[in-house]
Amino acid sequence: MRIRRSLTIKQMATMSGVALVTICLFIVIQLFHFVQQRREDYTLQLQNIASSVRQSLSNAVLKADIPQEEQILVTLKRSGILSRADVVLPNDVQVLHGDFLPERPVPALISRVFRLPVEVQVPLYSLPRPSHPQALAYLVLQADSYRLYQFIVSAIATMITTYLLMALIMTVAITWCINRLMVHPLRAIASELKNLAPEEIPSHQLTLPNIHRDDELGVLVRSYNRNQQFTARARQELERRTARHPETGLPTRARFLTMLDARLAAQKEFRPCCLLVIAVSSLLEAAGALTESQRGLLRAALADQLWLDHGESGLLAQLSPHEFALCHWETPPPFQAMPLAQRMLSRIQHPLTLGTLTLRPVSALL
Repeated sequence: MRIRRSLTIKQMATMSGVALVTICLFIVIQLFHFVQQRREDYTLQLQNIASSVRQSLSNAVLKADIPQEEQILVTLKRSGILSRADVVLPNDVQVLHGDFLPERPVPALISRVFRLPVEVQVPLYSLPRPSHPQALAYLVLQADSYRLYQFIVSAIATMITTYLLMALIMTVAITWCINRLMVHPLRAIASELKNLAPEEIPSHQLTLPNIHRDDELGVLVRSYNRNQQFTARARQELERRTARHPETGLPTRARFLTMLDARLAAQKEFRPCCLLVIAVSSLLEAAGALTESQRGLLRAALADQLWLDHGESGLLAQLSPHEFALCHWETPPPFQAMPLAQRMLSRIQHPLTLGTLTLRPVSALL
């Protein structure tokens, strides 16, 4: 099993995506806020400029002094933010136009989104405090849209650079923290489980890091260890049930061979042993005459007789429903084992009483 995409890469990609969406949202919100503030500043400046020339321009319009009006409009060039200054009659007829440099073009999308250009219209009255609202003319001032466009481009570039740098720093910092807290422990657990030998799997227990004893990783490790313990107990119980016959408690053929191999492999020097296989034919002959419980009692009684000659270092097993095996190390073969075999046969063939029945088992050595 190979890792194709690491958790580090996945969480960095996820964080980068979330960061980009968040950055775009913040940039849009702040950009509209900054542009609105700049529009308000331009509007206030235009109103101040109009207030400074309002009275003199009203007098010139009232007297129809065109040169004076042009001179006043020319003085507005020094403000530096104007791109248009016109005098318009109430019926929208332009009577005077200020001589300003041609305005540089601004993208139509920017103009539509940010409502450019910024423009104010100031009425010109014949008296300082007119008694009627009818104005002689209107002074129309328009700010330079290209200056505001440059501000928008500069603000976008600055915010993108700043936020991307901040997102990069935050992504690296959070990734490092997540790696220390989650990815590295999970990677260690995965590596430990991957490198387990087959014989170590049933009894394996994960090591619980100290810093994760009270979090989800600690719960994961403890749950795994607990499940391993439950599985080991269930396996041992199953082996105990399947490795021994329930009636006699003796090992089965497979268990006997495994125990015999382990005993022979553990010997440091060769020691001869005596292996006896005893077949009790009465168990087969009485199968139809005895009930299952009676046959179980008969096998248990025969096993008790065989245990008497088992010895401290011997192995006793039930190979089949009517065959038993005894491996003895205390009696060297071959002739010294004959008295043991005869004694075992005499024990087995001794009459047994099962309730109201009396049986004399017949057995033989194989």
